Order: sequence, then structure tokens, then C-alpha cells
Amino acid sequence: MASRVVAFGAHAFDVEATAGGVLAKLRRRGSEITIVHMTLGERGYRAGGRTGAYAGQKKGEAERSASVLGATVRVLEYEDTHLPDDDEAKLAVCDLLRELRPDLVFTHWQGSWHKDHRAAHALVMDGCFFAALPGVQRARPAWAVSEVWFPENWEDPVDFRPQHYEDISDTYEQWLEAMDAYALARENLAAFPYRDFYTSLARVRGCQAGVRYAQAFMVAEPLRMRIYNQFAK
Repeated sequence: MASRVVAFGAHAFDVEATAGGVLAKLRRRGSEITIVHMTLGERGYRAGGRTGAYAGQKKGEAERSASVLGATVRVLEYEDTHLPDDDEAKLAVCDLLRELRPDLVFTHWQGSWHKDHRAAHALVMDGCFFAALPGVQRARPAWAVSEVWFPENWEDPVDFRPQHYEDISDTYEQWLEAMDAYALARENLAAFPYRDFYTSLARVRGCQAGVRYAQAFMVAEPLRMRIYNQFAK
């Protein structure tokens, strides 16, 4: 049981599609859930030359989706396709982790063909490292995240091997509603059929786990997380 959970996605919709069922489940059990969109993904969904208008649309969709899941939402000020992988951005993640003090964090698996997803993984993992070090002097004291889970994402398939399955049968419909807050899922107009893929995947993972629907995750090395906790003491 995690009292506080923070889920980082490179783009608005990443978190909801890949881990929304589990986030809804955790919220029902009393966890405080924060979804952090590092970018709005404003260059996607055939945005063409209307990236500014689409960014506003995505922000509204992100807020509605978070409301369905019972989560709060943060949107960082980074530009889609230009998510940086540098110490300044990692320290910004560190500051956010020290502010929100999560026990459990979700972020992208490292094996992705999408540059923003690879950057998001590095930002969060190194942000956890910085956050746990008392010697990194920031506005708030050190905080060590206990666990990091990597959701299954069609864009992050390289060497992804499910290690942990979560039954989302009871929150399946709530998860669909959260995804459908986004036009790219609801209207099935994106180049990739996101909704079809993730709902089919949930059924496959459910079959493997012996339940109706499930979402699968990889888990950060326990030794690494124990060391982070030692740093923070």
C-alpha cells in the first residue's frame, strides 16, 4: 500500500493509457495520486500547424482524465519532442519528488524508440537519485522513493519483460472512461489505435494473471531503491 503515488508520463495520455487502471485501484484504497505530464504531447494526433490549439485541448483532456481517476495533475513546461535530458531538468524532478514525497513512482521503461520516453526515464530515475541525497541542497529536505514501476507501453518495448501484474478488473470501466477523456482514444483518429491496443493488452495480461483484466509492469532493481533509502537517512 502506497500512501502517495506520483506517475510521470512524457506526454499527456501516456500514464492514463498504460497505468490508469492501477492508479484508479490505488486511489480506491486511499492513495493520493498525482499525474505529472512532462509535456502535453502537442505535436501528436495529426496536430499539423495547430500545436498551440492542440496543447490547450490536451491540457483540458488531461484534467478531465485525472478527475475520473481521482488524481491531481501537474503539467511541466517542456516542449513535445524536446524533453531535455540534463541535470537542470533532473533537479526539477528532484524538487517535485521532495515536495510530493511519494512512496511509489511510475515512469517509462528505458527501452523505447521514442526520445521523449527515454528522456523521461532518465529524468525520473536520476531525479530519484538526487532527491534521496541530503547533500543535494534544495529548498526541501531529502526524500527517498521506495519503489519505481515501469508500465507497459507499445512505444517502450525493447527488453520489456513483465515482472508484476495488477488485477484491474474492478476499475476497468473507470480506466476506459479516463482514456476516453482524450479525443485520440475516444475518436480513434490517431495513426496508432491506442484504445484497441491497450484494451486488448489488458485482456491478454489478465489471461496470463488468471483474472479478467490486468496491467503489467517492470520494477526498478530493489537494491538500487534500498541504496536510495539509505542515502536519505
